[in-house]
Amino acid sequence: MCTSLTLKTADGNHLLARTMDFAFQLGTEVMLYPRHYSWRSEADGKLHETKYAFIGMGRNLGNILFADGVNEKGVSCATLYFPGYAEYAEAGREGTCHIAPHEFVTWVLSNCESLEEVKERLASLTIVQKKLALLDTVLPLHWILTDRSGSCLVVEPTADGIQVYNNKPGVMTNSPEFPWHVTNLRHYIGVRPNQLESKVMGGMTLSAFGQGSGTTGLPGDYTPPSRFIRAAFLKEHLKQAAAETEGVTSAFHVLANMNIPKGAVITEDNEIDYTQYTSVMCNDTGNYYFHLYDNRQIQKVCLFHEDLDRPEPKVFSAKAEENIQELN
Repeated sequence: MCTSLTLKTADGNHLLARTMDFAFQLGTEVMLYPRHYSWRSEADGKLHETKYAFIGMGRNLGNILFADGVNEKGVSCATLYFPGYAEYAEAGREGTCHIAPHEFVTWVLSNCESLEEVKERLASLTIVQKKLALLDTVLPLHWILTDRSGSCLVVEPTADGIQVYNNKPGVMTNSPEFPWHVTNLRHYIGVRPNQLESKVMGGMTLSAFGQGSGTTGLPGDYTPPSRFIRAAFLKEHLKQAAAETEGVTSAFHVLANMNIPKGAVITEDNEIDYTQYTSVMCNDTGNYYFHLYDNRQIQKVCLFHEDLDRPEPKVFSAKAEENIQELN
C-alpha cells in the first residue's frame, strides 16, 4: 500500500510526493548515490556504472535498494506495490539489460535524464523474476515517474510486457492496473468542493448540515481505489502553491489524508500495515523532504549541497524522535 502524486508550483517547480505504507519494518534511510559508482544487478551479476547522481530513500543490503528518489537531471521515481498484477520475465532477453524488480529505481535514476529517455531505454530492459532476499519473495511492483517537464509516467510490468502510460491525473496507488483507476474516476464526477444547494422535499426545504456537503460520496477507506480517488480529488482542487516550500507543504497535507496509523489496517498475516514515511522530491532543486512515522518534523536533504563525485554513497541518518530541519 502506498499513495503518490505530482504537483506543480506557480513558479515552475515540479514535485513528486509519496507515502510508504508497509507492514514489514523497512529500515530505510536517505542516501546519496554518487556518479560513477558501480552496482551489480542481482538478475545477472553484471556491473552497472552510475551516470547521474541521485538521492532517495533506501537500504543497504549489499546492493543499496531504493524505494524512491530524484537525480541530478530532475528525474524522480517512486516504487509502489502492485500485488496480483505484476508479472516479470523468467529469464533475461538476449541483447537487453537485466535487472531485478527491486532495482528499477536505481536503474532509472542512474541512467536517465528525462522521461523521453526512460521510454527509449525501457525497450531494451528486461525485469527478471528475482526474489528480494530480505523478504524471501519476488516483490510485485510498479512505478510512477516525473521530470522537470511536468510530464508523468506509470510503468507496469504485466503478462503482456512492460506497459507505459501517460499519467494525466498525476496520481498513483496500487492494484489494479493504472487504466482501471482512471476509468473509475468517472464514478466520482459529481463530487466537488462546492456546497450542495437546498432542495424542497415533501414540502420541506432541506439544506446541508454544514460545510463539505459537495464531497459526499468521496471514499474514505484505505483501499487502493479509494486512495486514488481521494488523492485525485484533493490534487485537482488544491489551491496552487506559489513556490517550492508552499508546494511541499501542500503535498504533505494532501498525503496526510492517506496516512495509515498503526492498527487501522491489519494484513492477512495479522501484521500492522502503516505509513512508515512520507516524502516529497523537487525535480528542479534536487531537494528531498520527508517525515517519519514517529517524527512528523519535515526534514530535508539537498542533492546539490553534496559532492556528487564522492567515491562512496553517503547516508543521512535521521533520528526518529529529534527535530532536524536539514540533514548534512
